[in-house]
Amino acid sequence: MKLARAASYSLLLVGLILIGTTSCEKRVPRLVKKKCVDCHQEEAKQFKAARVVHSPVSKDRCESCHRPHGLIGGVYLRVSEKELCYTCHKDSKAMLDKKHVHAPVKEEKCVSCHNPHSSMNKDLLKGKENELCFICHKEDIYTRKTAHPPLSTKGCLVCHDAHGSDYEQYLFDTKNNVCAKCHDFRKSGFITGHAGYKVGESRCVSCHTSHSSSNPKLLHEFIHMPLDKNECSACHHHPESAEPLKVEEKGASLCYGCHTENQAAFTKAHVHAPIKEGNCLSCHSPHATDNKYMTLLPDGKLCYSCHKETEELFKRQYVHNPIKENNCTACHNPHASNNEYELKDPGKMLCFQCHKKDDFTYSNIHDPVKKGDCVVCHNPHASDNKFELELVEIEQCYTCHQKERMLFDRVNVHTPIRIGRCVVCHSPHSIDRKKLLIQAKKKLCFNCHQGMLDEVKGGTIHPSFEKGECLRCHNEHASDNDFQLIETGEENCYRCHTRIQATSKMNRYNHAPLKQGECTACHNPHGSKIRGQLNRPVGSLCLSCHTDLGVHIEKDKHKHTPAKEGACLKCHGPHYTNIEDLLTAQGARLCESCHNLEASAIANSHSRITISQSDCIGCHESHTSENKGLLHKVLHRPFADGDCTACHE
Repeated sequence: MKLARAASYSLLLVGLILIGTTSCEKRVPRLVKKKCVDCHQEEAKQFKAARVVHSPVSKDRCESCHRPHGLIGGVYLRVSEKELCYTCHKDSKAMLDKKHVHAPVKEEKCVSCHNPHSSMNKDLLKGKENELCFICHKEDIYTRKTAHPPLSTKGCLVCHDAHGSDYEQYLFDTKNNVCAKCHDFRKSGFITGHAGYKVGESRCVSCHTSHSSSNPKLLHEFIHMPLDKNECSACHHHPESAEPLKVEEKGASLCYGCHTENQAAFTKAHVHAPIKEGNCLSCHSPHATDNKYMTLLPDGKLCYSCHKETEELFKRQYVHNPIKENNCTACHNPHASNNEYELKDPGKMLCFQCHKKDDFTYSNIHDPVKKGDCVVCHNPHASDNKFELELVEIEQCYTCHQKERMLFDRVNVHTPIRIGRCVVCHSPHSIDRKKLLIQAKKKLCFNCHQGMLDEVKGGTIHPSFEKGECLRCHNEHASDNDFQLIETGEENCYRCHTRIQATSKMNRYNHAPLKQGECTACHNPHGSKIRGQLNRPVGSLCLSCHTDLGVHIEKDKHKHTPAKEGACLKCHGPHYTNIEDLLTAQGARLCESCHNLEASAIANSHSRITISQSDCIGCHESHTSENKGLLHKVLHRPFADGDCTACHE
């Protein structure tokens, strides 16, 4: 009985514990998964209203393609665009294995043509029939006067596979087999229309355009005259002969039967290889093409079919305009010429066909231009250097100017030289000035340095600078001295200021900057708004070196008026004197320029003692003092007591 009761209590205790833990647990709300369309109902409604709806959209399964979460939600696809379509359309991936793959398929951009949600057009296409193709393909060549019926009535896909094909131009079969789907080559009407020749085994597109033409027979735009007149027998054997499509003669001999004037014109010093080999059909179609002069390909592309190494050059950054426009024949005669490389004209005469001759015929002509050797500097096709230069600009100049390369190898180099821009100052072709300068010497520097002249306008300007005679002081290219100066320090100044140099040597005391050859410590070499071309007003200029004096002027109670006003030159010479401290006069004679030593007030303050022959600084400080009257700090007792007669009579 006791055991049964104990078991009951145990069960009750477990139950209470379970109830307690359940009731105390924090409840987590159950997540209910919602579909995109639960919120985006308007978009879903709009998509489903279209004639053709993508299967996932029709089944409200947006999540098949889009990620439902994220900061911008469904903008993100589940996988990359390239892989997404193939997750369902697995068989379509085989299109990439075709020999010829349509660009959007190759780049795996299905949405270039298809709407991923819905469309009013079949197969979810973004446009109707040919309209979609014309988004990328230029429409004018497909909409000329005479249109090929399949194109105008049924659309591009009658002949082409939109994704890819093992046949060129995405055709569903070989070109002639595609034509044979509509045209019966054995019918008498077809044979009669081709001047009695059975052309079923020939290439239809060698004469006809497959889309549209300006002529009623759907022939290409540029037609060989015999074909235009339906006179095939002018070149081919008679239609009843054993080999009707065989030509009457081989190679150029057949062409010269009509083009007699060309045969003579092609006998020149330099003949294009196909002409030399008598192979006109290397470049020209014997029937018709859409290219001028009946060339097999447009100008440029035709040339590159042989000159592949030249085509590679044109991947460079700077390309000559004729090349950019695929117009090789702007410079070259495609058949023969008396000039090397079959050029139409020799040397610079060829260049002058496009480039204005006047710019190259001034009185002073750069030597390569004078010799007509434009290609000494320029690549006639393309270059990675501006203006199609063979080398970087300054290196191009140095190919001839080797001496200058050596001369310019200095510590300080003029900026245009340093950055390799000789043409900042020099014309590379011709000009009416010496040294091919683009402007007169006195104006040239101000093309860059006009701001320096403007800064000092209205002040004191160094005459050489004002006249633009910069080369009096500076080397125009390079120097081992600062600022490309011709000489170092004072030597540069003394080339003109000879008087100061001579007089400084005759004086016992020279100002420290003058002695050290540092004229620019005080003077701006170009000019200043302050008289004397000074870098600062006189007072602050002097104190920039004499800092101890500046401290006293700031703190001492009594200041000599010239020192207070910064009029240092009232007492001191700026360059040199024969008196210590660069004073301009000795003793009382210096002071009497401001002080009347005969005045009664001065006589009384000096106890009526004559001071005209005295040295004032024996008693007075010359700049500042803590004592009235600028007296020295330490005073002789009789002098301090005002009893001068104790010593003086």
